Amino acid sequence: MRRGVTLALLAALAAAGIAALPAGASTTYGDIEFPRDEHGHVDGWDFWWGAADLTTKSGNQYTVGIAFDALHGVGVTGHQIYPEQGPYEGRSIMTQDGPKEWGHEGNWAGRIVAIPSFNNPLFETPPVYQTLDAGAGFKDVGHWERTSLESEDYHLRLDHDTAWVHPTGEHVKAVVDLKPKMDSPPLLAGGTGNWWYGIPGFFDYESRSYQYMQAAKSLTGTLSIEQPDGSMLEEKVAPRKSRMLMVREYDASPEDLYAGLALAEGTQLSPTYAQYYHAGMPWELIFMDLDNDAQLMLSVLAFHETDEGTIAPLVGDEQPTYAALTTLRLPNGKSVAIPEEDLTIQHLNYKTIIGRVPTFWVALTGIWRQSWDYRVTYDGGRVEGPNGKMVKVPPFDLGLEPEWDIREPAVNAEGDGPTQRIPYEATGSYDGCPIDGFGFSELIINWYGYEDADPWYTGGNLPGIPKRCGAKPGKERDPNRGDPSIGGPPSNNPATAESCTAFNPGTPACEYIATSDGGIGGVAAAPGGWKVTITRPGVAEPIVIPSLGGFQTYQCGTITPGDTVLLEAEPSAGVMVGNPGFCIESTGE
Repeated sequence: MRRGVTLALLAALAAAGIAALPAGASTTYGDIEFPRDEHGHVDGWDFWWGAADLTTKSGNQYTVGIAFDALHGVGVTGHQIYPEQGPYEGRSIMTQDGPKEWGHEGNWAGRIVAIPSFNNPLFETPPVYQTLDAGAGFKDVGHWERTSLESEDYHLRLDHDTAWVHPTGEHVKAVVDLKPKMDSPPLLAGGTGNWWYGIPGFFDYESRSYQYMQAAKSLTGTLSIEQPDGSMLEEKVAPRKSRMLMVREYDASPEDLYAGLALAEGTQLSPTYAQYYHAGMPWELIFMDLDNDAQLMLSVLAFHETDEGTIAPLVGDEQPTYAALTTLRLPNGKSVAIPEEDLTIQHLNYKTIIGRVPTFWVALTGIWRQSWDYRVTYDGGRVEGPNGKMVKVPPFDLGLEPEWDIREPAVNAEGDGPTQRIPYEATGSYDGCPIDGFGFSELIINWYGYEDADPWYTGGNLPGIPKRCGAKPGKERDPNRGDPSIGGPPSNNPATAESCTAFNPGTPACEYIATSDGGIGGVAAAPGGWKVTITRPGVAEPIVIPSLGGFQTYQCGTITPGDTVLLEAEPSAGVMVGNPGFCIESTGE
Protein backbone atom coordinates (compact mmCIF):
# COMPACT_ATOMS: atom_id res chain seq x y z
CA MET A 1 0.00 0.00 0.00
CA ARG A 2 1.35 3.45 -0.89
CA ARG A 3 2.31 5.73 2.00
CA GLY A 4 -0.21 8.40 1.00
CA VAL A 5 -3.08 5.90 0.95
CA THR A 6 -2.02 4.54 4.33
CA LEU A 7 -1.96 7.99 5.90
CA ALA A 8 -5.34 8.81 4.40
CA LEU A 9 -6.83 5.62 5.77
CA LEU A 10 -5.42 6.27 9.25
CA ALA A 11 -6.73 9.82 9.16
CA ALA A 12 -10.20 8.60 8.19
CA LEU A 13 -10.21 6.03 10.98
CA ALA A 14 -9.02 8.60 13.51
CA ALA A 15 -11.85 10.92 12.44
CA ALA A 16 -14.28 8.05 13.00
CA GLY A 17 -12.95 7.53 16.51
CA ILE A 18 -11.14 4.25 15.79
CA ALA A 19 -7.65 4.04 17.31
CA ALA A 20 -4.90 2.20 15.48
CA LEU A 21 -2.63 -0.31 17.17
CA PRO A 22 0.48 1.23 18.79
CA ALA A 23 3.62 0.48 16.81
CA GLY A 24 5.38 -2.73 17.82
CA ALA A 25 2.51 -4.12 19.86
CA SER A 26 2.25 -7.29 17.76
CA THR A 27 4.51 -10.08 19.06
CA THR A 28 5.42 -13.39 17.40
CA TYR A 29 6.25 -16.51 19.39
CA GLY A 30 7.08 -19.46 17.13
CA ASP A 31 4.00 -19.89 14.92
CA ILE A 32 1.84 -17.84 17.32
CA GLU A 33 1.19 -14.12 16.93
CA PHE A 34 -0.17 -11.98 19.77
CA PRO A 35 -2.77 -10.52 19.93
CA ARG A 36 -4.08 -12.06 16.68
CA ASP A 37 -4.09 -15.66 17.93
CA GLU A 38 -5.49 -14.77 21.35
CA HIS A 39 -8.86 -14.02 19.73
CA GLY A 40 -11.57 -16.50 18.74
CA HIS A 41 -12.47 -18.01 15.37
CA VAL A 42 -15.75 -18.81 13.66
CA ASP A 43 -14.25 -21.72 11.71
CA GLY A 44 -13.41 -24.03 14.60
CA TRP A 45 -13.50 -24.61 18.35
CA ASP A 46 -11.81 -22.23 20.79
CA PHE A 47 -10.86 -22.85 24.40
CA TRP A 48 -9.44 -20.50 27.01
CA TRP A 49 -9.18 -22.68 30.09
CA GLY A 50 -7.03 -22.92 33.17
CA ALA A 51 -6.97 -22.48 36.92
CA ALA A 52 -5.77 -20.28 39.74
CA ASP A 53 -4.23 -21.73 42.90
CA LEU A 54 -4.94 -19.06 45.51
CA THR A 55 -3.61 -18.57 49.02
CA THR A 56 -5.14 -15.53 50.71
CA LYS A 57 -3.74 -13.16 53.32
CA SER A 58 -5.77 -15.05 55.93
CA GLY A 59 -4.01 -18.31 55.01
CA ASN A 60 -7.08 -19.83 53.35
CA GLN A 61 -6.67 -21.72 50.08
CA TYR A 62 -8.87 -21.97 47.00
CA THR A 63 -8.67 -23.37 43.49
CA VAL A 64 -10.58 -21.50 40.78
CA GLY A 65 -11.31 -23.47 37.59
CA ILE A 66 -11.79 -21.36 34.44
CA ALA A 67 -13.47 -22.28 31.14
CA PHE A 68 -14.24 -19.73 28.43
CA ASP A 69 -15.04 -21.69 25.25
CA ALA A 70 -16.58 -21.09 21.84
CA LEU A 71 -17.82 -23.54 19.22
CA HIS A 72 -17.76 -21.90 15.79
CA GLY A 73 -18.06 -18.55 17.48
CA VAL A 74 -20.88 -19.53 19.86
CA GLY A 75 -19.76 -19.03 23.45
CA VAL A 76 -20.01 -21.75 26.11
CA THR A 77 -18.65 -21.05 29.60
CA GLY A 78 -18.57 -22.43 33.14
CA HIS A 79 -16.28 -21.83 36.13
CA GLN A 80 -15.79 -23.29 39.58
CA ILE A 81 -14.43 -22.32 43.01
CA TYR A 82 -13.09 -25.08 45.26
CA PRO A 83 -12.58 -23.94 48.88
CA GLU A 84 -10.08 -26.08 50.80
CA GLN A 85 -11.43 -25.11 54.24
CA GLY A 86 -14.47 -23.65 55.93
CA PRO A 87 -18.17 -24.49 55.52
CA TYR A 88 -17.82 -25.34 51.81
CA GLU A 89 -14.78 -27.61 52.12
CA GLY A 90 -15.21 -30.68 49.92
CA ARG A 91 -17.90 -28.96 47.89
CA SER A 92 -17.79 -26.87 44.72
CA ILE A 93 -19.15 -23.36 44.20
CA MET A 94 -20.27 -23.34 40.57
CA THR A 95 -21.02 -20.25 38.48
CA GLN A 96 -24.51 -19.75 37.05
CA ASP A 97 -23.28 -20.67 33.59
CA GLY A 98 -22.00 -24.17 32.92
CA PRO A 99 -23.22 -27.67 32.06
CA LYS A 100 -25.27 -29.71 34.51
CA GLU A 101 -23.12 -32.81 34.08
CA TRP A 102 -20.15 -30.83 35.44
CA GLY A 103 -22.14 -29.97 38.58
CA HIS A 104 -23.58 -26.60 37.57
CA GLU A 105 -27.23 -25.81 38.19
CA GLY A 106 -27.90 -26.28 34.49
CA ASN A 107 -31.10 -24.26 33.99
CA TRP A 108 -29.63 -21.08 32.53
CA ALA A 109 -29.97 -21.88 28.83
CA GLY A 110 -30.99 -18.77 26.91
CA ARG A 111 -30.26 -16.45 29.81
CA ILE A 112 -26.45 -16.42 29.72
CA VAL A 113 -24.96 -14.76 26.62
CA ALA A 114 -21.28 -15.59 26.05
CA ILE A 115 -19.42 -13.30 23.63
CA PRO A 116 -15.80 -13.95 22.60
CA SER A 117 -13.84 -11.39 20.59
CA PHE A 118 -12.57 -12.00 17.06
CA ASN A 119 -9.46 -10.72 15.37
CA ASN A 120 -9.78 -7.59 13.27
CA PRO A 121 -7.51 -8.00 10.21
CA LEU A 122 -7.09 -4.21 9.92
CA PHE A 123 -6.38 -3.26 13.50
CA GLU A 124 -5.09 -5.36 16.36
CA THR A 125 -7.12 -5.06 19.54
CA PRO A 126 -6.83 -6.77 22.92
CA PRO A 127 -8.87 -9.99 23.25
CA VAL A 128 -11.87 -9.92 25.54
CA TYR A 129 -14.49 -12.53 26.44
CA GLN A 130 -17.69 -11.39 28.13
CA THR A 131 -20.45 -13.49 29.71
CA LEU A 132 -23.64 -11.52 30.21
CA ASP A 133 -26.73 -12.36 32.29
CA ALA A 134 -29.75 -11.36 30.19
CA GLY A 135 -32.03 -11.86 33.21
CA ALA A 136 -30.15 -9.26 35.26
CA GLY A 137 -29.91 -6.34 32.86
CA PHE A 138 -27.05 -7.97 30.93
CA LYS A 139 -24.76 -7.84 33.94
CA ASP A 140 -21.20 -8.95 33.11
CA VAL A 141 -20.92 -12.12 35.21
CA GLY A 142 -17.79 -13.56 33.57
CA HIS A 143 -14.96 -11.57 32.05
CA TRP A 144 -11.52 -12.46 30.64
CA GLU A 145 -9.56 -9.66 29.00
CA ARG A 146 -6.07 -8.66 28.04
CA THR A 147 -5.79 -5.17 29.51
CA SER A 148 -2.79 -3.85 27.58
CA LEU A 149 -1.28 -4.31 24.16
CA GLU A 150 2.13 -3.22 25.44
CA SER A 151 2.37 -5.99 28.06
CA GLU A 152 0.73 -9.36 28.68
CA ASP A 153 -1.47 -8.26 31.57
CA TYR A 154 -4.93 -9.75 31.99
CA HIS A 155 -8.06 -9.44 34.09
CA LEU A 156 -10.41 -12.20 35.22
CA ARG A 157 -13.66 -11.33 36.94
CA LEU A 158 -16.47 -13.69 37.93
CA ASP A 159 -19.43 -11.98 39.61
CA HIS A 160 -22.39 -14.23 40.38
CA ASP A 161 -25.27 -13.39 42.71
CA THR A 162 -26.68 -16.93 42.65
CA ALA A 163 -23.75 -19.29 42.31
CA TRP A 164 -24.63 -22.93 42.94
CA VAL A 165 -23.10 -24.96 45.78
CA HIS A 166 -22.58 -28.49 44.50
CA PRO A 167 -23.84 -31.02 45.44
CA THR A 168 -25.98 -29.57 48.26
CA GLY A 169 -27.78 -26.96 46.14
CA GLU A 170 -27.58 -23.64 48.01
CA HIS A 171 -27.37 -20.34 46.15
CA VAL A 172 -24.61 -17.96 47.26
CA LYS A 173 -22.96 -14.81 45.97
CA ALA A 174 -19.41 -15.38 44.73
CA VAL A 175 -16.95 -12.90 43.24
CA VAL A 176 -13.44 -13.58 41.91
CA ASP A 177 -11.32 -10.66 40.70
CA LEU A 178 -7.78 -11.53 39.59
CA LYS A 179 -5.10 -9.60 37.70
CA PRO A 180 -2.31 -11.84 36.40
CA LYS A 181 0.82 -10.60 34.66
CA MET A 182 1.86 -13.46 32.40
CA ASP A 183 5.39 -14.65 31.83
CA SER A 184 6.53 -14.58 28.22
CA PRO A 185 7.09 -16.21 25.88
CA PRO A 186 4.36 -18.78 26.57
CA LEU A 187 4.84 -22.54 26.46
CA LEU A 188 4.31 -23.42 22.79
CA ALA A 189 2.88 -26.91 22.28
CA GLY A 190 5.20 -29.01 20.14
CA GLY A 191 7.83 -26.27 20.29
CA THR A 192 6.14 -23.88 17.85
CA GLY A 193 2.50 -23.77 19.03
CA ASN A 194 1.19 -25.20 15.75
CA TRP A 195 -0.09 -28.47 17.15
CA TRP A 196 -3.12 -30.68 17.43
CA TYR A 197 -2.58 -33.89 19.41
CA GLY A 198 -0.21 -35.33 16.81
CA ILE A 199 -3.07 -36.24 14.47
CA PRO A 200 -2.01 -34.03 11.52
CA GLY A 201 1.41 -35.67 11.67
CA PHE A 202 -0.01 -39.17 11.96
CA PHE A 203 -2.07 -38.67 8.78
CA ASP A 204 0.25 -36.25 6.98
CA TYR A 205 -1.99 -33.25 6.43
CA GLU A 206 -1.66 -29.52 7.14
CA SER A 207 -3.33 -28.02 10.20
CA ARG A 208 -4.01 -24.47 11.38
CA SER A 209 -4.69 -25.52 14.97
CA TYR A 210 -2.55 -24.25 17.79
CA GLN A 211 -2.11 -24.51 21.52
CA TYR A 212 -0.06 -22.64 24.11
CA MET A 213 0.00 -21.99 27.86
CA GLN A 214 0.65 -18.81 29.82
CA ALA A 215 1.71 -18.84 33.47
CA ALA A 216 1.45 -15.85 35.78
CA LYS A 217 4.73 -14.31 36.93
CA SER A 218 2.70 -12.22 39.38
CA LEU A 219 -0.90 -12.39 40.56
CA THR A 220 -3.00 -10.00 42.60
CA GLY A 221 -6.69 -9.84 43.35
CA THR A 222 -9.57 -10.64 45.66
CA LEU A 223 -12.15 -13.35 46.27
CA SER A 224 -15.48 -13.02 48.11
CA ILE A 225 -17.92 -15.81 49.02
CA GLU A 226 -21.24 -15.58 50.83
CA GLN A 227 -21.21 -17.66 54.01
CA PRO A 228 -24.08 -19.84 55.32
CA ASP A 229 -25.13 -17.06 57.75
CA GLY A 230 -25.47 -14.56 54.89
CA SER A 231 -22.27 -12.63 55.59
CA MET A 232 -19.58 -12.13 52.93
CA LEU A 233 -16.10 -13.50 53.51
CA GLU A 234 -13.80 -11.12 51.65
CA GLU A 235 -10.33 -12.44 50.91
CA LYS A 236 -7.22 -10.75 49.50
CA VAL A 237 -4.82 -12.82 47.42
CA ALA A 238 -1.29 -13.34 48.79
CA PRO A 239 0.74 -12.80 45.58
CA ARG A 240 3.88 -14.71 46.60
CA LYS A 241 1.86 -17.81 47.47
CA SER A 242 -0.60 -17.82 44.55
CA ARG A 243 -0.29 -19.12 40.98
CA MET A 244 -2.37 -19.08 37.81
CA LEU A 245 -2.15 -20.57 34.34
CA MET A 246 -4.26 -20.28 31.21
CA VAL A 247 -4.29 -22.61 28.20
CA ARG A 248 -5.29 -21.35 24.78
CA GLU A 249 -6.43 -23.94 22.24
CA TYR A 250 -7.82 -23.50 18.75
CA ASP A 251 -9.08 -26.61 16.96
CA ALA A 252 -9.38 -25.76 13.27
CA SER A 253 -12.33 -26.98 11.21
CA PRO A 254 -12.71 -28.95 9.02
CA GLU A 255 -9.20 -30.41 8.88
CA ASP A 256 -8.93 -31.27 12.59
CA LEU A 257 -12.49 -30.94 13.77
CA TYR A 258 -14.17 -32.80 12.37
CA ALA A 259 -12.26 -34.68 9.69
CA GLY A 260 -9.02 -35.33 11.56
CA LEU A 261 -10.65 -36.48 14.78
CA ALA A 262 -13.16 -38.62 12.89
CA LEU A 263 -10.34 -40.24 10.95
CA ALA A 264 -8.32 -40.94 14.09
CA GLU A 265 -11.31 -42.25 16.04
CA GLY A 266 -12.52 -44.20 13.00
CA THR A 267 -9.37 -46.32 12.99
CA GLN A 268 -10.61 -47.92 16.22
CA LEU A 269 -13.94 -49.05 14.82
CA SER A 270 -14.55 -52.79 14.79
CA PRO A 271 -17.64 -55.01 15.08
CA THR A 272 -17.33 -55.04 18.87
CA TYR A 273 -16.21 -51.43 19.46
CA ALA A 274 -19.60 -49.79 19.99
CA GLN A 275 -20.86 -52.38 22.46
CA TYR A 276 -17.74 -52.06 24.62
CA TYR A 277 -17.51 -48.27 24.37
CA HIS A 278 -17.67 -46.75 27.86
CA ALA A 279 -17.15 -43.16 26.66
CA GLY A 280 -13.91 -41.24 26.64
CA MET A 281 -11.67 -39.31 24.27
CA PRO A 282 -8.12 -40.20 23.34
CA TRP A 283 -6.11 -37.78 25.47
CA GLU A 284 -4.91 -36.90 28.95
CA LEU A 285 -3.59 -33.33 29.15
CA ILE A 286 -1.63 -31.88 32.04
CA PHE A 287 -0.20 -28.35 31.93
CA MET A 288 2.24 -27.52 34.75
CA ASP A 289 3.95 -24.35 35.93
CA LEU A 290 6.98 -25.71 37.80
CA ASP A 291 7.43 -22.39 39.65
CA ASN A 292 11.06 -22.01 38.52
CA ASP A 293 10.32 -20.40 35.11
CA ALA A 294 10.08 -23.88 33.57
CA GLN A 295 6.74 -25.24 32.35
CA LEU A 296 5.57 -28.65 31.16
CA MET A 297 2.85 -29.90 28.84
CA LEU A 298 2.15 -33.64 28.94
CA SER A 299 -0.24 -35.18 26.41
CA VAL A 300 -0.93 -38.91 26.70
CA LEU A 301 -2.85 -40.40 23.76
CA ALA A 302 -4.74 -43.69 23.75
CA PHE A 303 -6.54 -45.02 20.66
CA HIS A 304 -7.29 -48.32 22.39
CA GLU A 305 -8.40 -50.47 19.47
CA THR A 306 -6.45 -49.07 16.53
CA ASP A 307 -4.58 -52.37 16.14
CA GLU A 308 -7.94 -54.14 15.78
CA GLY A 309 -9.75 -51.43 13.79
CA THR A 310 -11.50 -52.61 10.63
CA ILE A 311 -10.61 -49.55 8.53
CA ALA A 312 -7.17 -48.84 10.03
CA PRO A 313 -5.22 -50.48 7.16
CA LEU A 314 -7.22 -48.47 4.62
CA VAL A 315 -6.13 -45.10 6.01
CA GLY A 316 -2.52 -45.97 6.75
CA ASP A 317 -0.69 -47.33 9.73
CA GLU A 318 1.07 -44.21 10.99
CA GLN A 319 -1.30 -43.57 13.89
CA PRO A 320 0.04 -45.20 17.04
CA THR A 321 -2.23 -47.01 19.45
CA TYR A 322 -0.53 -45.33 22.40
CA ALA A 323 1.72 -42.27 22.33
CA ALA A 324 2.91 -39.45 24.57
CA LEU A 325 3.73 -35.94 23.36
CA THR A 326 5.65 -33.73 25.77
CA THR A 327 6.74 -30.09 25.52
CA LEU A 328 9.06 -28.41 28.02
CA ARG A 329 9.43 -24.65 28.28
CA LEU A 330 12.92 -23.96 29.59
CA PRO A 331 13.53 -21.11 32.05
CA ASN A 332 15.05 -19.10 29.18
CA GLY A 333 11.67 -19.18 27.40
CA LYS A 334 12.46 -21.74 24.68
CA SER A 335 9.86 -24.49 24.10
CA VAL A 336 11.18 -27.87 23.00
CA ALA A 337 9.42 -31.16 22.28
CA ILE A 338 11.08 -34.06 24.09
CA PRO A 339 11.09 -37.37 22.21
CA GLU A 340 8.88 -40.00 23.80
CA GLU A 341 11.65 -42.59 23.80
CA ASP A 342 13.76 -40.33 26.06
CA LEU A 343 11.06 -39.97 28.71
CA THR A 344 9.89 -42.26 31.45
CA ILE A 345 6.16 -41.70 31.95
CA GLN A 346 4.33 -43.64 34.64
CA HIS A 347 0.71 -43.97 35.71
CA LEU A 348 1.05 -44.71 39.41
CA ASN A 349 -2.61 -45.45 40.11
CA TYR A 350 -6.17 -44.97 38.87
CA LYS A 351 -9.33 -43.42 40.21
CA THR A 352 -12.59 -45.31 39.60
CA ILE A 353 -15.69 -43.29 38.69
CA ILE A 354 -19.05 -45.07 38.54
CA GLY A 355 -22.09 -43.43 37.01
CA ARG A 356 -21.87 -40.26 34.95
CA VAL A 357 -18.54 -40.33 33.16
CA PRO A 358 -16.41 -37.27 32.27
CA THR A 359 -16.47 -37.60 28.53
CA PHE A 360 -16.28 -34.83 25.94
CA TRP A 361 -19.43 -32.77 26.57
CA VAL A 362 -21.50 -35.94 26.30
CA ALA A 363 -23.13 -37.21 29.48
CA LEU A 364 -23.03 -41.02 29.47
CA THR A 365 -23.06 -43.63 32.17
CA GLY A 366 -20.41 -46.24 32.69
CA ILE A 367 -17.42 -47.30 34.74
CA TRP A 368 -14.45 -45.03 34.29
CA ARG A 369 -10.82 -45.73 35.21
CA GLN A 370 -9.17 -42.32 35.30
CA SER A 371 -5.41 -41.90 35.63
CA TRP A 372 -4.58 -40.15 38.88
CA ASP A 373 -0.91 -39.89 40.00
CA TYR A 374 1.90 -39.54 37.44
CA ARG A 375 5.67 -39.62 37.36
CA VAL A 376 7.57 -38.02 34.48
CA THR A 377 11.34 -38.44 34.28
CA TYR A 378 14.01 -37.27 31.87
CA ASP A 379 17.70 -38.07 32.35
CA GLY A 380 18.94 -34.91 30.67
CA GLY A 381 20.55 -34.41 27.28
CA ARG A 382 20.28 -32.51 24.04
CA VAL A 383 17.13 -32.42 21.92
CA GLU A 384 16.37 -30.81 18.60
CA GLY A 385 14.63 -27.46 18.90
CA PRO A 386 11.98 -26.14 16.49
CA ASN A 387 14.66 -24.31 14.46
CA GLY A 388 16.69 -27.51 14.00
CA LYS A 389 19.39 -26.52 16.48
CA MET A 390 20.22 -28.77 19.42
CA VAL A 391 19.07 -27.54 22.82
CA LYS A 392 20.45 -28.67 26.17
CA VAL A 393 17.69 -29.88 28.51
CA PRO A 394 18.46 -30.58 32.19
CA PRO A 395 17.35 -33.75 33.97
CA PHE A 396 14.08 -33.77 35.88
CA ASP A 397 12.09 -36.27 37.93
CA LEU A 398 8.59 -34.95 38.55
CA GLY A 399 5.74 -36.30 40.61
CA LEU A 400 2.35 -35.02 39.41
CA GLU A 401 -0.26 -35.50 42.10
CA PRO A 402 -3.84 -34.15 42.29
CA GLU A 403 -4.47 -31.53 44.93
CA TRP A 404 -7.70 -33.37 45.72
CA ASP A 405 -8.24 -36.53 47.68
CA ILE A 406 -9.04 -39.43 45.37
CA ARG A 407 -12.65 -39.32 46.64
CA GLU A 408 -13.04 -35.71 45.47
CA PRO A 409 -14.69 -33.81 43.94
CA ALA A 410 -18.10 -34.75 45.26
CA VAL A 411 -20.84 -35.80 42.85
CA ASN A 412 -24.58 -35.65 43.44
CA ALA A 413 -27.14 -38.46 43.42
CA GLU A 414 -27.54 -38.04 39.65
CA GLY A 415 -23.81 -38.57 39.13
CA ASP A 416 -23.06 -34.97 38.12
CA GLY A 417 -19.79 -33.37 39.18
CA PRO A 418 -16.57 -31.76 37.88
CA THR A 419 -14.54 -34.92 37.35
CA GLN A 420 -12.80 -34.08 34.06
CA ARG A 421 -10.49 -31.20 34.99
CA ILE A 422 -8.37 -31.71 38.10
CA PRO A 423 -5.83 -29.36 39.77
CA TYR A 424 -2.36 -30.87 40.18
CA GLU A 425 0.77 -30.12 42.17
CA ALA A 426 4.28 -31.00 41.02
CA THR A 427 7.01 -32.18 43.35
CA GLY A 428 10.34 -33.91 42.81
CA SER A 429 13.36 -32.28 41.20
CA TYR A 430 14.35 -30.21 38.16
CA ASP A 431 18.03 -29.76 37.36
CA GLY A 432 18.86 -30.98 40.86
CA CYS A 433 16.59 -28.51 42.66
CA PRO A 434 13.30 -29.17 44.50
CA ILE A 435 10.06 -28.37 42.65
CA ASP A 436 6.81 -26.89 43.95
CA GLY A 437 4.60 -26.52 40.89
CA PHE A 438 0.91 -26.16 40.06
CA GLY A 439 -1.08 -27.30 37.06
CA PHE A 440 -4.46 -28.17 35.61
CA SER A 441 -5.53 -31.26 33.68
CA GLU A 442 -8.08 -32.60 31.25
CA LEU A 443 -8.33 -36.34 31.85
CA ILE A 444 -10.68 -38.00 29.35
CA ILE A 445 -9.11 -41.37 28.59
CA ASN A 446 -11.09 -44.27 30.02
CA TRP A 447 -8.80 -47.17 30.96
CA TYR A 448 -11.60 -49.46 32.20
CA GLY A 449 -11.16 -52.81 30.50
CA TYR A 450 -7.81 -51.70 29.09
CA GLU A 451 -5.77 -51.60 32.27
CA ASP A 452 -3.61 -54.51 31.13
CA ALA A 453 -2.88 -52.69 27.87
CA ASP A 454 -1.82 -49.42 29.53
CA PRO A 455 1.82 -49.01 28.46
CA TRP A 456 2.55 -46.48 31.22
CA TYR A 457 1.02 -48.15 34.27
CA THR A 458 3.57 -49.21 36.88
CA GLY A 459 1.93 -48.79 40.27
CA GLY A 460 5.24 -47.21 41.33
CA ASN A 461 6.05 -44.33 43.66
CA LEU A 462 6.29 -40.58 43.44
CA PRO A 463 9.88 -39.30 43.33
CA GLY A 464 11.73 -38.11 46.39
CA ILE A 465 12.15 -34.37 46.95
CA PRO A 466 15.63 -32.93 47.52
CA LYS A 467 15.89 -30.62 50.52
CA ARG A 468 18.03 -28.15 48.57
CA CYS A 469 19.62 -27.75 45.17
CA GLY A 470 22.19 -30.42 44.51
CA ALA A 471 21.02 -32.67 47.34
CA LYS A 472 20.13 -36.27 46.59
CA PRO A 473 16.33 -36.47 46.44
CA GLY A 474 15.99 -39.65 48.50
CA LYS A 475 14.21 -42.53 46.79
CA GLU A 476 15.79 -43.65 43.58
CA ARG A 477 13.67 -43.65 40.47
CA ASP A 478 11.29 -46.58 40.22
CA PRO A 479 12.86 -48.80 37.52
CA ASN A 480 9.53 -50.29 36.40
CA ARG A 481 7.71 -48.95 33.41
CA GLY A 482 5.32 -50.24 30.84
CA ASP A 483 6.25 -51.28 27.34
CA PRO A 484 4.56 -49.09 24.68
CA SER A 485 4.86 -51.94 22.18
CA ILE A 486 2.41 -54.20 24.03
CA GLY A 487 -0.63 -51.92 23.61
CA GLY A 488 -3.87 -53.36 22.34
CA PRO A 489 -7.44 -54.10 23.38
CA PRO A 490 -8.37 -56.86 25.79
CA SER A 491 -9.80 -60.06 24.35
CA ASN A 492 -13.57 -59.98 24.13
CA ASN A 493 -15.18 -63.01 25.66
CA PRO A 494 -17.70 -65.00 23.62
CA ALA A 495 -21.18 -63.76 24.44
CA THR A 496 -23.59 -66.22 25.98
CA ALA A 497 -27.26 -65.81 26.81
CA GLU A 498 -27.42 -65.21 30.57
CA SER A 499 -29.23 -62.59 32.56
CA CYS A 500 -30.55 -61.68 35.96
CA THR A 501 -33.51 -59.33 36.49
CA ALA A 502 -34.89 -57.54 39.54
CA PHE A 503 -38.17 -55.62 39.47
CA ASN A 504 -40.17 -54.19 42.32
CA PRO A 505 -43.00 -55.12 42.59
CA GLY A 506 -42.13 -58.61 41.48
CA THR A 507 -38.70 -60.02 42.21
CA PRO A 508 -36.82 -57.26 44.09
CA ALA A 509 -33.46 -59.06 44.17
CA CYS A 510 -31.44 -61.38 41.95
CA GLU A 511 -27.91 -62.81 42.07
CA TYR A 512 -25.77 -64.78 39.62
CA ILE A 513 -22.15 -65.57 38.72
CA ALA A 514 -21.24 -64.33 35.23
CA THR A 515 -19.66 -66.69 32.72
CA SER A 516 -19.24 -64.04 29.97
CA ASP A 517 -19.23 -60.29 29.46
CA GLY A 518 -22.46 -58.45 30.20
CA GLY A 519 -24.05 -55.03 30.51
CA ILE A 520 -26.69 -53.30 32.64
CA GLY A 521 -30.02 -51.65 31.85
CA GLY A 522 -32.22 -50.10 34.52
CA VAL A 523 -35.04 -47.65 35.10
CA ALA A 524 -36.13 -45.75 38.19
CA ALA A 525 -38.18 -42.65 38.91
CA ALA A 526 -35.48 -41.18 41.15
CA PRO A 527 -31.80 -41.74 41.96
CA GLY A 528 -31.17 -44.79 44.13
CA GLY A 529 -34.07 -46.81 42.74
CA TRP A 530 -31.86 -49.80 42.02
CA LYS A 531 -28.35 -50.97 42.82
CA VAL A 532 -25.98 -53.50 41.28
CA THR A 533 -23.11 -54.82 43.43
CA ILE A 534 -20.26 -56.59 41.62
CA THR A 535 -17.81 -58.70 43.60
CA ARG A 536 -14.84 -59.32 41.32
CA PRO A 537 -12.05 -61.84 41.97
CA GLY A 538 -8.81 -60.06 42.82
CA VAL A 539 -10.53 -56.72 43.53
CA ALA A 540 -10.66 -55.85 47.23
CA GLU A 541 -13.72 -53.60 47.27
CA PRO A 542 -17.06 -54.41 45.59
CA ILE A 543 -18.02 -52.30 42.58
CA VAL A 544 -21.35 -50.64 43.43
CA ILE A 545 -23.37 -49.17 40.55
CA PRO A 546 -26.38 -47.08 41.67
CA SER A 547 -29.34 -45.81 39.69
CA LEU A 548 -29.04 -42.13 38.80
CA GLY A 549 -32.76 -41.81 38.06
CA GLY A 550 -34.52 -42.28 34.74
CA PHE A 551 -33.21 -44.86 32.27
CA GLN A 552 -29.52 -45.84 32.20
CA THR A 553 -27.46 -48.40 30.37
CA TYR A 554 -23.96 -49.64 31.10
CA GLN A 555 -22.07 -51.14 28.20
CA CYS A 556 -20.98 -54.69 27.51
CA GLY A 557 -17.91 -55.44 29.58
CA THR A 558 -19.26 -53.78 32.72
CA ILE A 559 -19.75 -57.36 33.90
CA THR A 560 -16.81 -59.72 33.31
CA PRO A 561 -16.52 -63.51 33.63
CA GLY A 562 -16.23 -64.64 37.25
CA ASP A 563 -18.10 -61.63 38.69
CA THR A 564 -20.66 -62.34 41.41
CA VAL A 565 -23.48 -59.89 40.66
CA LEU A 566 -26.22 -58.87 43.10
CA LEU A 567 -29.20 -56.82 41.86
CA GLU A 568 -31.55 -54.95 44.21
CA ALA A 569 -34.62 -52.92 43.19
CA GLU A 570 -36.65 -50.46 45.25
CA PRO A 571 -40.40 -49.98 44.61
CA SER A 572 -41.23 -48.74 41.08
CA ALA A 573 -37.77 -49.60 39.77
CA GLY A 574 -36.18 -52.40 37.82
CA VAL A 575 -32.78 -53.52 36.51
CA MET A 576 -31.50 -56.25 34.21
CA VAL A 577 -27.90 -57.43 34.06
CA GLY A 578 -26.10 -59.75 31.65
CA ASN A 579 -26.94 -60.62 28.07
CA PRO A 580 -28.70 -60.66 25.52
CA GLY A 581 -29.25 -57.06 24.54
CA PHE A 582 -25.84 -55.70 25.49
CA CYS A 583 -23.29 -57.88 23.72
CA ILE A 584 -23.16 -59.30 20.22
CA GLU A 585 -21.43 -62.58 19.55
CA SER A 586 -17.64 -62.35 19.61
CA THR A 587 -15.27 -65.19 18.94
CA GLY A 588 -12.64 -63.86 21.32
CA GLU A 589 -9.11 -65.11 21.30
